[in-house]
Amino acid sequence: MFYPDNYKLVYGIETVKKTFRQYLLNSADIPGLLPDLIRTEKNNGFNSISGAENLLRIRNATNWTKCTLAGLRPTGTPNFYYSDLPVNGVKSLIVVFVPDDWETVVLRVCKQFYPKGNPDYRNRLIKQLINNF
Repeated sequence: MFYPDNYKLVYGIETVKKTFRQYLLNSADIPGLLPDLIRTEKNNGFNSISGAENLLRIRNATNWTKCTLAGLRPTGTPNFYYSDLPVNGVKSLIVVFVPDDWETVVLRVCKQFYPKGNPDYRNRLIKQLINNF
């Protein structure tokens, strides 16, 4: 089974508001892979994302409402989620760890790699990434 290169990014809490939590980048395996600011928010249903209770918003535009949005889907392992996120314009798999206190967000990004059409392969890959977190 092919395992793509993956890169770790760690974000720490910066601001907590009623509708979102905002995080600032603390460390990254590759600087510039993703922007310095991200947000997590509850999925209020005003989007086309299904199967995700929480959302991840990447600050890649001047207005948060225009920034990239990704649904954090459960992996079956507590506190771990997965999603697809465009990195340099290419759909990429991310696995996200959020502790119970939501004080940090740790992302593993499979840059410019997303397993197409085979959910079993995707699920095995996600489990492998979680085991190597």
